[in-house]
Amino acid sequence: MIQESKDLMSDPLALDPALVEIDRRWKASGIPDLYAGGSGPVSRERAINIRAFLYPKPQLPQGAIEAIELPAPTGSGRPIPARIVRPVRGEPTGTLVYYHGGGWVVGDLDSHEAHAIRLANEAGVVVLNVDYRLAPEHPFPAAIDDAEAALVWAAANLTRLGGAGKPLAVGGDSAGGNLAAAVGLYARDRGIALAAQLLIYAATDLAGKPGPERMYLGDDAERKASDPRASPLRAATLRGLAPVIIGVGPYDFLYRDNLAYAQRLREEGVTLVMREFPTLNHGFFSYTAVSQDSLAAALQLCADLRALMTD
Repeated sequence: MIQESKDLMSDPLALDPALVEIDRRWKASGIPDLYAGGSGPVSRERAINIRAFLYPKPQLPQGAIEAIELPAPTGSGRPIPARIVRPVRGEPTGTLVYYHGGGWVVGDLDSHEAHAIRLANEAGVVVLNVDYRLAPEHPFPAAIDDAEAALVWAAANLTRLGGAGKPLAVGGDSAGGNLAAAVGLYARDRGIALAAQLLIYAATDLAGKPGPERMYLGDDAERKASDPRASPLRAATLRGLAPVIIGVGPYDFLYRDNLAYAQRLREEGVTLVMREFPTLNHGFFSYTAVSQDSLAAALQLCADLRALMTD
């Protein structure tokens, strides 16, 4: 079900009514939580069905979309499927490497293509939408290995993407935001210049989490959760990171994670654009076809990214 960091029933008018209705319909349907049962294939089929039932994709004008395969990370033996998504009009402002959400278990290029199209159109970026390996079949560090490899490829192929000499950014939502934040650390430490990190309700600390985090981390989960590649909040220092945009609502089960990460970014001198959307919960970037508040928030984050890409 939709999870909130506040008690929904004690404050039912603050959350966008469209999102309250999604939660009501989900509960009435009897469909279990996405990750119930711990099966990757079952969770993925359930996610496809629940999206179609509760929050269909927005219909957006789109530019050219090209399916490609990126080189496999060392030892994986699997090229990384990806799509290059271009703005519907205008010269690109730069390149965004984007990692979809879904608890590291569900989600794919199709489920988050509208995210990529919106970001391309509104921020003016060419989006490299990355289909990283999913858990539990491919536990940590498979997803972050793929995410880092995608960034390296993008940095070496900007001419094919948003243009050589133009800014490069990373972004993602939820689990994808976790990967984007971890890749931000990777870029800093390897001298890959980033103009921005777009972290949409990102998971920043996986320690002590009982849900899909365990499916992602696999055996010895708590030890792995201390690794900054899994929990960016646990990095020794955040100094020197590229500017960060955080978008989150107070009804998000990751709200406190986002506040904690924002506080460390401020303390360590990282440029931060912090957007708290008071009527929203987790997943709002997916709800833009049914929630006007979600649409407004998505457009704000796109505008924030455009501003950093053209600064």
